[in-house]
Amino acid sequence: MSMSRSVRGHGGSWSADLIASRVGRLVRRALAEPPSPPLPGASLEPGFRRRWLGFFLPGAFILFWVMTFAVGFNSQIVGFDARIYYDGSAAWLAGGNPWTTGALLDGHLFSYAGLPPTAILLAPMTLLPEEAFLWLWLVLSVVAAIVIVRALRLPVIWVVYPPLAMGFMSANPNVVVVALLLAGATWGGALASVIKIVAIPPLVGERRWRALLLAATVMGASAILLPGLWWSFLHQAGTVQNAINAESSGGFSAWGKPYLLIPTVISLGVLALLDVRAAAWLVVPALFPTAQYHYAMFALPVDPFLAASMAFPMYWMPPLATIGYTAVRIGIVAWRSSGRASPHRPEALGNSE
Repeated sequence: MSMSRSVRGHGGSWSADLIASRVGRLVRRALAEPPSPPLPGASLEPGFRRRWLGFFLPGAFILFWVMTFAVGFNSQIVGFDARIYYDGSAAWLAGGNPWTTGALLDGHLFSYAGLPPTAILLAPMTLLPEEAFLWLWLVLSVVAAIVIVRALRLPVIWVVYPPLAMGFMSANPNVVVVALLLAGATWGGALASVIKIVAIPPLVGERRWRALLLAATVMGASAILLPGLWWSFLHQAGTVQNAINAESSGGFSAWGKPYLLIPTVISLGVLALLDVRAAAWLVVPALFPTAQYHYAMFALPVDPFLAASMAFPMYWMPPLATIGYTAVRIGIVAWRSSGRASPHRPEALGNSE
């Protein structure tokens, strides 16, 4: 009788161990970092890629900047976004309301709109004088731009890619965010999400669950430790959103424009069926509320030719380029399915399916 109970006991233990082992494997597999994605444009014929990425497109970028300086470059833009973030974090550290601060550009106020974790993260840096903070972020942004270009194995001349250059000249945190997403592994991805929420869609598209879990833990901890700051933000969120929407004239994305929003959402949904990573990165420039010109840099990890098309400083350009890119990807799939594509010559635009 006791032997029978012992066997059943061992059997129950064995079953529990087996279940625990299998659950552990599933959790580890779910949280494992995915393999590195293919380089954007790597499937193109090498000579074509080298000529366009090394000469023709950079030539257009330089021409763009020559025209910009010829018309008249506004020097106030240099470090401008860093001033906004400095004012917001400094106000919170002093016991004030971050979302009533901002900085002036040509007499127009541009408001602080960062989330509470952003204000908390940058607060210690505001112990520096404002000019020191500004120059620190300018240097960080230039270094981050170089990291982005090298991580994507683009010619170094791509540092002058207009949205990227505009981003680091204004010392906008988005440049650092993209660099962390591309080269920062798990901790870098989590830090990018804490700096700015725009990092979350790319992390989801790349299935970087550990980075997302870390970011969620940090944000949750900030809400528990500083509920008043979060409550203040949530209470003012609508007002802040309306303010920055007016200050940016609606932004470059399809957000708030139903006639453009619907086809853009459909386009991204179809693209996600072909390439969920590409769709996730393009959510930021194509759909994010009040997306600014420099948000086009989020297209760089998808396809440099697509990113180049978004460099035209026209409202609606990112969503229109995204719709066009999806149409091309669908055409490539149809071409391959027809059996007419040569197996020895890559026909893909951007990443392979």
